[in-house]
Amino acid sequence: MADALSLLQTFFREAWTALVGVLLAFALLAALAQVLRVSTGAVIGANLWVWQGVAGMAGVVLLALFAFLGVPQIVRATLAAMPSGGGCGPIGELGTFSAGLIGGLAALRMLKALLSSTLSAAIGGSGGMAQALGETAEALFGMLLAALAVPAAAWFLGAC
Repeated sequence: MADALSLLQTFFREAWTALVGVLLAFALLAALAQVLRVSTGAVIGANLWVWQGVAGMAGVVLLALFAFLGVPQIVRATLAAMPSGGGCGPIGELGTFSAGLIGGLAALRMLKALLSSTLSAAIGGSGGMAQALGETAEALFGMLLAALAVPAAAWFLGAC
């Protein structure tokens, strides 16, 4: 089971790297679009466009910083806080395996939410930071529940 978890986590790391590259490219494009918006607004004297561009650029920068600095630390802290000895034999391993699997999926889900928020900011829409943070919380809560649900179900059913 540990080999399968290691293989899946390696796959998720590769997917994470690919998504980070795409996120970086779109964040740079979104920042460029906002810079062009600011410069156009400044040239024609549209103060609203200037402030919208500055706010959009700040939003893109905050999303990118959260994606690169916040998400990995959140996943590491949550994985470290999960109970490791909450079951007996293969049931405990199954709980750890499911939590690790959901942890990898949670990291990808968080990055996907941030990528969609960055794309939205790049085309001039709202940043969607609240949606990205909501998906982050859902993923972390699911990861913790999976780590606790399997050992609790085994204890309740009398398997240990």
